[in-house]
Amino acid sequence: MPLTSPQPDPTAPKLDAGIADIGRQPTIVRYGVLAFSVSMSVILYLDRMAIAVPVVAMQSDLNLDLAQIGDSVAAFFWCYALFQVPAGWLGDRWGGRRVLTLYVVAWSLAMAGLGFAVGFISLVLMRALLGIGQAGAYATTASFLRRWVPFDRRGFANSAVSLGGRAGGVMAHSLTPWLMVAVAHLGLTSDRWRAVFLAYGAIGLVWAWLFWRWFRDQPRLHPRCNAAEIALIEWGEIAGPANANPTSGALPLRALLTSGGLQRLALINFCVNVGWIFLATWMPAYLMKVHGKSETDAGLYTSFTAAAGMAGCLCGGFATDWLVRRVGLCWGRRIPGLISYGGAALGLSGCWALDDANAIVALLVVSSFLGDFALGAMWATYQDIGGPLAGTVLGWANMCGNIGAACAISVIGRLVEHYGWSATFAMSASAYLVGALTWFFVDPRVPIRVARQSLSDPSPSPRASSD
Repeated sequence: MPLTSPQPDPTAPKLDAGIADIGRQPTIVRYGVLAFSVSMSVILYLDRMAIAVPVVAMQSDLNLDLAQIGDSVAAFFWCYALFQVPAGWLGDRWGGRRVLTLYVVAWSLAMAGLGFAVGFISLVLMRALLGIGQAGAYATTASFLRRWVPFDRRGFANSAVSLGGRAGGVMAHSLTPWLMVAVAHLGLTSDRWRAVFLAYGAIGLVWAWLFWRWFRDQPRLHPRCNAAEIALIEWGEIAGPANANPTSGALPLRALLTSGGLQRLALINFCVNVGWIFLATWMPAYLMKVHGKSETDAGLYTSFTAAAGMAGCLCGGFATDWLVRRVGLCWGRRIPGLISYGGAALGLSGCWALDDANAIVALLVVSSFLGDFALGAMWATYQDIGGPLAGTVLGWANMCGNIGAACAISVIGRLVEHYGWSATFAMSASAYLVGALTWFFVDPRVPIRVARQSLSDPSPSPRASSD
């Protein structure tokens, strides 16, 4: 079924009907869109990471071994990775309002379904459905943020969404045990995690209902968006790169495969996830096994790195917007990537040469800040080269990144067994270095082009920028 442009809401303001509004103060509906996007990202990671805390209790209650628990966690990552592209494409084709609502409802039901798991099969099934539901969330969000955020503010907006994910991960580790204790005080001493998962699922369903009622796919369709805000958003597109329109609705696989820019972004995403996965999954075990830290201390130190990553997201978003205005689009995106991944590679290399736990933790905190510094530039580059296909482009690169993370999880365990923990720092640093060097060859001014242009993008066609 070919995609047709959304029908305008008769109550929405139009530039030709309300031209006098252009001289007035713009409304701030775009900030509401950003707030919904950030809160979605928080819920996304809250649901994704919540299983880490009650895993021991779940193992006992469901009579599973650790290998089965690990398989259920892996089911999420593989489904999340493999459904990135089709889920992102659906967001580009059908619009964020319908698709993101569907995704959040689907994964929230899967999250609640975890509360009813009775054994290994049901646990794997619910984790797999959680991965499928979450696969298109970021891609769809990137697609509609392109239509709602002025070009010169996209770096900040994208980094704010990434920061929301990091915050959700921190909440998953801090809020979940507190809720389990609260459930125990209510008299439910076993299967406490079930009530927590049900509560998290309910939060997502409430978010989906509010989003569906309030959100519109374009500023022109939103009844609370005045002509001045529409002009502010759409005129900002003039500074961006020229984008070809997508095809009539079929997945433009050939365009994706033949885009050198997209393949370089995919390689960067793969390498960065290989480098980052130690901080996300193995750092507490390293501190406990090598430096004798308690679980409490290891968790505290890991939270320091998570907080540093949140700060890096935000600072990097401001940096890419500022640099684009001063040195142009190309280097405005490249410089944050070079600083981010080159600096993270140096920081992790330093860990390889140190023995003092406090010094290593300090370097890991710095590495986490730098490693997330480029997220705003990375997301903005997806939008730069993807245009109307921004969600599909992000889905492609994110697929490659999560495949890298899934593979690295297994590789690190084997490296530690044969070569010790220092080998993991060497692998992580090397991966970040390759990612940094690849940024030299990324040009956000070169969009993905498709063979046919039977579908028009609802946003105005921008002119190509130059440095």
